[in-house]
Amino acid sequence: MAETPASALQRVAAATGGVVTPANLLDVVALVGAWWAGPRLGTWKGYAVAAPSYFADLADGMIARRTGTVTRVGEIMDHVVGDKPKLFWGAWHIWRLRLADRPVIATVAAYNVANAVVTGYDLLRNAEPGVFPDQRAKWAMMTTATGLGIQVAAANAARTHPRLARVLRACGAISTYGGVAVFGIPTTVGYWKTARNGRKRGG
Repeated sequence: MAETPASALQRVAAATGGVVTPANLLDVVALVGAWWAGPRLGTWKGYAVAAPSYFADLADGMIARRTGTVTRVGEIMDHVVGDKPKLFWGAWHIWRLRLADRPVIATVAAYNVANAVVTGYDLLRNAEPGVFPDQRAKWAMMTTATGLGIQVAAANAARTHPRLARVLRACGAISTYGGVAVFGIPTTVGYWKTARNGRKRGG
């Protein structure tokens, strides 16, 4: 039985060594959006551009799977171009502009630094790296980054809706701390065990 011909997207991905894929293009556009929005997070315009730029990280994997264009290059780009650089860029400007509680910012930054260190250790230690984001890692990223984003929204709303701002600030803290406790710490522990054991895929 003849195999079904590859789609145009799959052929382009194969021809470019996995570089040109829908998910990778989305990551690049999202990076540009996050870069532009960072210094402007204290405005609703900057916030409106930042929100989809950061939530794109939740869609890139789904797009890659549904188009059959999952590649090792894409997984690397998700780390290098996607999650971490955007998060630290945004966190720096949130800290600088005092748009969120600093313990909340520090918690998000510390969690992501820990994961970056473990991922780097895995890359250096194992011939075949085993640390890859799983569903729990995605939930950790979503809850912590969303909590930080909610606090930024609270800062933007503080002048005109102070009561709403107080509620949003509390909700943001709950989302961040809860995300780290429920999803983040188990994710990092799982990454560390994977890096130490040298398994192919992490939990």
